[in-house]
Amino acid sequence: MLPSLDRMVLESLNQWVHVYPGFDEFVAFLSYNTLLKGALFTIVLWWRWFQCADTLSGNGCRQIILGVLVGCLFGVGVTRALTHVFADRPRPLHNTEMSLKPVQAQLLSDSADTSSFPSDHATVFFSLATGLFFLSRRLGVAAVLYVVFFICLPRLYLGLHYPTDLLAGGVIGVATGIGANLPAVRRTFYAPVVQWQYVHPSPFYVGLFLMSSQLNQMFGGLRELLSFLASRF
Repeated sequence: MLPSLDRMVLESLNQWVHVYPGFDEFVAFLSYNTLLKGALFTIVLWWRWFQCADTLSGNGCRQIILGVLVGCLFGVGVTRALTHVFADRPRPLHNTEMSLKPVQAQLLSDSADTSSFPSDHATVFFSLATGLFFLSRRLGVAAVLYVVFFICLPRLYLGLHYPTDLLAGGVIGVATGIGANLPAVRRTFYAPVVQWQYVHPSPFYVGLFLMSSQLNQMFGGLRELLSFLASRF
């Protein structure tokens, strides 16, 4: 049974589909363009990483950035686990209880084979935004607004997620973003890594590059690996 909140929000948004074709095209572009999603946040994190070297608290700043990435990683792990715990939930475009108009025909094929609950997008990007609060309150607020308006709302408009998917993903993301950046966690796990990178910069930056490249891909490769392992074991 579809919650009334999900039905009301999705049907209200869907009535605007095809009214303004240019707007539909822009929203679809936002959903598919990786540069305006993971890559944008990667740029911010790398920029801040090298800015941290110019401050007296540089090592603490770099510990926070590592915590941001770890929070995203744990968030993806939690959402992948939950998709195998809960029954498959068809995406709104494929839900027979509603008759939503697709913005583009491509969305029907792209969204046919995955469960919508909880939202990976909401988890990853709310974890990122939460982590950025530890670096700067202003940066965190800007990140939250960006996630709401340019990451989550397009997913609703395109019929790729229910509001409850995004709420659940957001809660997971905030929780992992905070948990991964607790002061005790930073001192215990990230402080030694930051010190190690001064001695062994080559392997460290290779690892940081791989982690940030996965962020650009919404941890697609990692999610596929976790799904594979969960289905087998």
